[in-house]
Amino acid sequence: MSVGRETRLSAWIERFAAHFAEEGIPLIGGRILGYLLVCDPSERTAAELSQELEASSGSISTNLKFLVNSGLVTKRTRRGRQAAQYRIDERRWVDMVQRRLDSMVSVRELTNSGMRLLSGDPQRAHRLRTVDELYGWLAEELPPMWERRPAPPK
Repeated sequence: MSVGRETRLSAWIERFAAHFAEEGIPLIGGRILGYLLVCDPSERTAAELSQELEASSGSISTNLKFLVNSGLVTKRTRRGRQAAQYRIDERRWVDMVQRRLDSMVSVRELTNSGMRLLSGDPQRAHRLRTVDELYGWLAEELPPMWERRPAPPK
């Protein structure tokens, strides 16, 4: 790959990491995810990730544990090779998105119970009703949309 492409890819990895940092994934975890999505070959050791992402081995190790526990990254060991290799499990992204959708829809349960608590106080319930209606709409619209998602590429 050309040097210019590698520079643009590094910038893309940073944007990718920044996006997921806003969603609660540590910045270095997002860098690992972004890198593993585009590296060739698709597997890397923790030491390789540390070198290629210019991050401490402790930070890489901590974030790999987090990403493996989340299911987005898989860890594989091979007989005769001491270092474990890590790779993206792109099929698990569907699970992550499904959990997020479920979480958004479940907010409706919370807003409904809050509405019941404030049933005699419409002034205080107004803001909650606004949020409840938004999540009610999401609860109706998201599941059918999710069912229409395209199949992953082969």
